Amino acid sequence: MIHAFTFEFRRLFVLRTVPTYVLLAAFVTSGSALAARPAEPAQGGGRAATPAAGKPATPAPGRAGAKPAAAPVTPADAAPLMGSWEIPLETPTGRLVATLAFRTEAGKVVAGVSAPQFREHKITDITKAGQVVTLKASADYAGPLTAYSGPVTMVLTLRPKGADLAAWFDFNNSGFQIGGTAKKKS
Repeated sequence: MIHAFTFEFRRLFVLRTVPTYVLLAAFVTSGSALAARPAEPAQGGGRAATPAAGKPATPAPGRAGAKPAAAPVTPADAAPLMGSWEIPLETPTGRLVATLAFRTEAGKVVAGVSAPQFREHKITDITKAGQVVTLKASADYAGPLTAYSGPVTMVLTLRPKGADLAAWFDFNNSGFQIGGTAKKKS
């Protein structure tokens, strides 16, 4: 029991002390390694994304407050997102401006996130539920920017905010979170 508490405390402490630019860099610098990996099962420990009956789960008809189910984003869904977006982020170590670029490749929507001095990390897990677009990526980080090395997961949630997008980064399941406003580059 004490060992589990100590491990959890260390894990949380380490994640909260990792600078934002390191977490973003982990994705940007590991893009080629992820591109070479085979497709992985849906997030959730490899469990099936559909019920045993083989049909997608749907909310009960007429159920108040039911959220729309997330579905892979289509090129038609992503049309207003296509192009490059700048996301200024105020981090504990200073200002960082990330670039998020949406495009189609082989008829599928893909995105790339990058930052100054960090090459683009390609993201292919992009879903939409209502007007909310979610991008998910993961990588193993071991690099010169920090003593931390290990798995890093990122969920980027985009919500309409007038002509802009509210952008919320969540690293390692709330291990570190940061938000900003994405503005489309002209």
